[in-house]
Amino acid sequence: MTPASSTSGPLRHLLAFVRAHWRTLLLLFFGLLVPLLIFVSIAEDVFEKEPFAFEKPLMLALHAGQSPFLDRVAAAFSLLGSARGMVPVTLVLVLLFYRVRHRLGYFLAISLGGVALINVLLKNVFDRSRPAFWTPILPEPDYSFPSGHAMFASALATSLVVLLWPTRWRAPALILGVLYVLGMMWSRVYIGVHYPTDVLGGALFSLAWVVALTRALRIHPAFPVKSREG
Repeated sequence: MTPASSTSGPLRHLLAFVRAHWRTLLLLFFGLLVPLLIFVSIAEDVFEKEPFAFEKPLMLALHAGQSPFLDRVAAAFSLLGSARGMVPVTLVLVLLFYRVRHRLGYFLAISLGGVALINVLLKNVFDRSRPAFWTPILPEPDYSFPSGHAMFASALATSLVVLLWPTRWRAPALILGVLYVLGMMWSRVYIGVHYPTDVLGGALFSLAWVVALTRALRIHPAFPVKSREG
């Protein structure tokens, strides 16, 4: 056997594997690996109390455009991402998907309940103080990193995109989900209770968390809309 032929076999098998699983590989790369790497990079600097030079100018620029209308929009987003907003939304969605298929309800409960618990843990690990550039219209008493609102919004949007992907609702879920997450991230920075890296880190962590659960629990391959099996 020649050296060329001895190496062509494994290479051919590798290429065949990539062709067969390229969608899954892309999902894991952009949905899990890249978000986690960015989160870790941000978290490392936050843990070491390193400042991010772009944050104060960006926040002051957002604050300069403050208006009563934007205040109401930001407050509405904040309410949706608070415990008063996310608990009933979570319960309703878990019940709806549980009735479609039990495993889907469990997946949604773990996705959303998990980020709530993880957020409390991470906040206490990093103990980052809230921004103090101006008096927020809706002050928050606890730590800043990562943003719980951004984590929940990202987990909710990603979970719904995953669950609805095999259906005709995938495009609306994706578009509305992206807008919802971006709106939530904007609102927390606009109000002045989070740094941009708080909301970015929180959103990326939840994206990776839900994608990992999707693969671990094998949620994505099957979505039997009419099935009621346990």
